[in-house]
Amino acid sequence: MGLEGRELTGAEDFANCLHLFEIHRTCFMKTTWMLAGLTLALTTQAQTFIGSGHVDIGIGYEDKAFDLHVHQEDPFEQEFAPGEAVFAVGSAAAGVSPGGAFSSFLGPAGTPIWTLPATANESLPYLGFGTEELTAADWAGNLSLSLKAVSGPGNFSVWSVNGFGAPELRMSTANGISADDRLLLVPGSHGHLNVGFSAPGDYLVTLEASGTHLVDGLRISDPATYRFQVIPEPSTWALALTGAAVVALTLRRQRNSGKQLGHD
Repeated sequence: MGLEGRELTGAEDFANCLHLFEIHRTCFMKTTWMLAGLTLALTTQAQTFIGSGHVDIGIGYEDKAFDLHVHQEDPFEQEFAPGEAVFAVGSAAAGVSPGGAFSSFLGPAGTPIWTLPATANESLPYLGFGTEELTAADWAGNLSLSLKAVSGPGNFSVWSVNGFGAPELRMSTANGISADDRLLLVPGSHGHLNVGFSAPGDYLVTLEASGTHLVDGLRISDPATYRFQVIPEPSTWALALTGAAVVALTLRRQRNSGKQLGHD
């Protein structure tokens, strides 16, 4: 009888160990998921989402160096460093490629695309490119704003449309990135172009400004990376709260399991 009791206790101990291992493994996995959500929330808290209104990728010049930034004009005027703002490209941007001459960078007719248009849409950021902070007389010719890198799930393109309805492509990753992927900007000016994406998701777009200052000579900016979120994800606060709820539920289950094990 004593021998049978010892064998049963050993079996129960083994089963309890397996049960505890499963509890802690599950808790670890869910806690890791929650921490990922909290990390995303904390990262996003440091950024301002801009989903509508007039806003520019601006170029300033101070202390012999270019200053690339985000200049928001609506609903009130403020400036951000490139990493402090997110251009939220909502569902109003969804459309399809018209095909024809646009096919080389937007895909055949009917291909889904998401576009921030060169004309204002109250449901989208009205994105421009501005050099108003510069004085044209200080510069020898135009400035170049060059595309240096793009990270994202699809192609990134910038274009205008001429009076005949044909596209004039300025930048595109459809065929890789080259020295031709650039905007020529007049110092002291401001303008709007079409900015398009071939798939939803997050894009990091790195730009570099260059130009010849009449006193300081050729100046090249540090690369500046801008973030675009095409069809914004659900609130990261919701993610964080969901993660916290998962942890609370897991801890509650763990306490209950501990009580059950103590009564065995």
